[in-house]
Amino acid sequence: MICDVVFDLPRRAPFSYAVPSGLALQRGQRVSAPLHGRSRVGVVVALREGESSALKSVERALEAVPVLSAAGLELCRWAAEESLSSWGSTMLALLPPVAGRAGDVVAPPPEPRPAAASSPELWIGASREARLAASLGSGGESALVIAPDRQGAERWASRLDAARLDSGVPAAARRAAWFAAGRGRARIVVGTRAALLAPLPPPATMALIDEHDPAHKPPGPPRIHSRDVLRRRAILEGSRLLMLSSTPSVESWSLAESLQAISGEAEETPWPEIITSDTRRILRNHPLTLPLTRAIEETTRRGLAVSLVVARRSAALICPECGELLRCRDCGVPLSFVRRARLLDCRLCASSGPAPESCPGCGGHRLSPFGWDPERVEAAVSRRFPRLSVSRADPRAQVVIGTAAVLRQVPPERLGCVGIIALDGLLGAPDFRGGERAFALLWGAASAVAPGGRLVVQTLHPDHYAIQAVKSQDRRAFYKQELALRGELGYPPFRRLCTVAVRARSESEARRRILECAEAVRGLAGLTAYPPAPAVSGAATRWRFVIKGPAELPRLLGPPLAPFLEQRRRGGAVVEVEMDPVS
Repeated sequence: MICDVVFDLPRRAPFSYAVPSGLALQRGQRVSAPLHGRSRVGVVVALREGESSALKSVERALEAVPVLSAAGLELCRWAAEESLSSWGSTMLALLPPVAGRAGDVVAPPPEPRPAAASSPELWIGASREARLAASLGSGGESALVIAPDRQGAERWASRLDAARLDSGVPAAARRAAWFAAGRGRARIVVGTRAALLAPLPPPATMALIDEHDPAHKPPGPPRIHSRDVLRRRAILEGSRLLMLSSTPSVESWSLAESLQAISGEAEETPWPEIITSDTRRILRNHPLTLPLTRAIEETTRRGLAVSLVVARRSAALICPECGELLRCRDCGVPLSFVRRARLLDCRLCASSGPAPESCPGCGGHRLSPFGWDPERVEAAVSRRFPRLSVSRADPRAQVVIGTAAVLRQVPPERLGCVGIIALDGLLGAPDFRGGERAFALLWGAASAVAPGGRLVVQTLHPDHYAIQAVKSQDRRAFYKQELALRGELGYPPFRRLCTVAVRARSESEARRRILECAEAVRGLAGLTAYPPAPAVSGAATRWRFVIKGPAELPRLLGPPLAPFLEQRRRGGAVVEVEMDPVS
């Protein structure tokens, strides 16, 4: 017998090995096999009869049974094709730790029964999490809950009294949770991306918490979003998929709206007073406008806490006089400012030009990147309110300063006011998702404030549709305008994006390699390939280019890019591909 084995390598084709006499193997089983002079862990993906005398032999099986079902293998192959990655790298990044040398006896994963796949459901109401907990707590079906991070996994595992499968628990516990789920001993499993393939006896329910969170697609393999894996898994297994988010991604909203699968939209929750503080024509030498200063005074006088959210600094040029934001004429995204060379460049189409000396809108001469650092905000607030406790670390302080994560640090009943120091840091990001992220921040901030509290938004763009949608508590108003804008400019969900990047030891190596990649995809029908350019301002050793195309973009790019991906390191250059980048 011959077995085909895949490893955590960029190579797409499996390696063939002889199966030693007396060793019974199955597809989906992990084995130890010699490769490049040492033993490596791989997964058996095929078994066949054939002449094996010239082949090296598998050393041993690492488990007595497969770790993945046939459906799990197919899911991994699909994820690899969608992300332009290898089957082995995708699979082994999502499997539980291997047992010790002696191994252990486990049960094989259940094979799902063929069933009609239901449409994914989008739960957006304020009671979505309580509703999920009640549904999973009362049902007898197996369930998988995927959280964006370890803290979320820990919280949900405690809430549901569930087995936990993420990097925050020891390897032995993760392995036990995996195989307990397959045997039905752990009815509910909670984890992060490490749990995406956890075996579940059918029928099953899968839930994705905070679907919009970028942590569901972190750097590194597998380079695919958790929601895409779960959607495909629901189709293969006939499982039910629930996606929870108060501000879902535009892609998920568009899909759910077309399927009429949005739930909880009519839920009404108390909304705070929302004040927009227009910072146009105001000298930005202090992070607090008068409305926010008054809100801090009145809130702390009532014995409640204040959270000040500091968004990242904008890389774009903004006019503080009229709010003009310099954008790419072709792509619609804000242009990134290269301070040393005083250039503006587009991170999508790579167009570049000198930064103007004055604002094209009002003629003002104070164009500059915009934003505040948390440290500067803390110092300024401490000077303005010397009698208040101000901190970037202590959630018990009267004024707590930080990124959006600060909204989860203060108990909701204590939070009387949230101030967004400069929303323009998000609106001015050189990314077509800037409006989506600003909307998510604003909605989350409004939801976090205690009844009767305030949300103060400081911005150069008080009339932005994201702000107006939050003020009117109308999600549909935001998504309608955002989808219209993306449709006009050809962004997801209407077109897909792919980023091809090259890292090298020198600029010449990086540039030569990226030009080879660009030449390989040139002329493919239905694609728009933008010119290569340095990926980060001032970093000559990293170049990139962006490709825009239809839904089948991975299938179109796979063949021409395969030689570069299978030999990622050649001549000191490393090629990386990111399908559907989130930033």
